[in-house]
Amino acid sequence: MADFYYTPPTNVTTATQMITWINSTTAQWLFQGILSMVFVISLVSMLKNQQNTASKCVAAASFITMILSVFARVLDLIPTAFMSIWIVIVGLSAIWMYVEGVP
Repeated sequence: MADFYYTPPTNVTTATQMITWINSTTAQWLFQGILSMVFVISLVSMLKNQQNTASKCVAAASFITMILSVFARVLDLIPTAFMSIWIVIVGLSAIWMYVEGVP
């Protein structure tokens, strides 16, 4: 019998149960990683447009990620502290846009 570093899934019959098992096995890092990648991908895609400023791109990307993190938190897929980080980043990027005078 193989030694596992984690508990193998039992009675996993739906995709939701599989996602819940993966998330619990990784100590809730699955969706934290997914949300971080959503931020990076949206930020890079917005920075490709020459008309966007960096502050605008960070604000938009962090806002998208914050909305998704609120949904993930409601579903209990991420800890509250990780959701709070995105809320703070949205606030800081709004201040950055204000300081730059971005309309």
